[in-house]
Amino acid sequence: MVKSCFFLAADAEYFPYACLAARRIIDVSAPIDGWLLYTGASEADLEAGRHLLQGKVELVDVADFMTNYGFRFGTYSIAAYTRLFADQLPVFAQYDRMAYTDCDVLFNRDINDLAGQELHAPLLAAHDDYMYFRPAYRQKLGLHPGAPYFNSGVVVFDMAAVRELALLERTRQTAILGKMNDQNALNVVFEGKWQTMHPSWNLQSLGTREFRFSQAWARHFAGGKPWGNQVGVELEALAVWRDLARDTPWGRSFEQRIPFERGVMKRFARRFDAIAGLFGKDIHRRRARYDGKKMHQIYAKQAEEGAMAVQFPEVLGGFG
Repeated sequence: MVKSCFFLAADAEYFPYACLAARRIIDVSAPIDGWLLYTGASEADLEAGRHLLQGKVELVDVADFMTNYGFRFGTYSIAAYTRLFADQLPVFAQYDRMAYTDCDVLFNRDINDLAGQELHAPLLAAHDDYMYFRPAYRQKLGLHPGAPYFNSGVVVFDMAAVRELALLERTRQTAILGKMNDQNALNVVFEGKWQTMHPSWNLQSLGTREFRFSQAWARHFAGGKPWGNQVGVELEALAVWRDLARDTPWGRSFEQRIPFERGVMKRFARRFDAIAGLFGKDIHRRRARYDGKKMHQIYAKQAEEGAMAVQFPEVLGGFG
């Protein structure tokens, strides 16, 4: 029997939001082991987190572990790299599958359905469509021509394969030597080793025009944050965040800034991408030809077939 869990990681600044995201997961899911790895959280926030999570998600201080490991983090937050040590943390030794999620992701569907999928590769991830508007990332990262790119805000690790191939160890070294952020390093090391996740598991708010919060199995607020400028955050989703934070000290962050959804004008401006593309802006030309619903259907079909990530996705989608 496959033993699964989910986990999040956060520093002191993001710890409250990670607690709320974790609470949402346990609210919509059948029982599953959950972990929140943190560094630097205050005692007041820890107390609030324990009260909110009611022992259903274990809070683990990894500050000493990360410091003693001697990893050089550069300008990035330690918390951003914590998941790259999933193969080294003793608390995770018992798990065959591990679903990781960023703290700006709000689940609407049982995470067991995500973690329990059949895997044919070390990693399950969703394509990040928006990178394909700037395909120079392949040359920059040293990837092969046509290599796809995944957003690592929601991923599932097959830990047997990860451990056997030392993929996270290689990812850590790649991040150090290449001075990369964690997502880029993961894409370099897991190139050719990841399976397409159904895009509804990582439905990013950057594509709000095509898909709304209620359609997402997990909504990733990859642009504006619900606790920040709230651009692209649907009012329905903002209400869920407020409800989660209602009995915590963190509620003020989710107060509605204006009486309507922010980001409407930005989405309207995207309608003029085709015109901007006439003046040599390649990103605008690609974005104007991009059909979010079409790409969603393509990736969903691949996910249902258990297919590996497709090469040259922008060509397949007709916006390359």
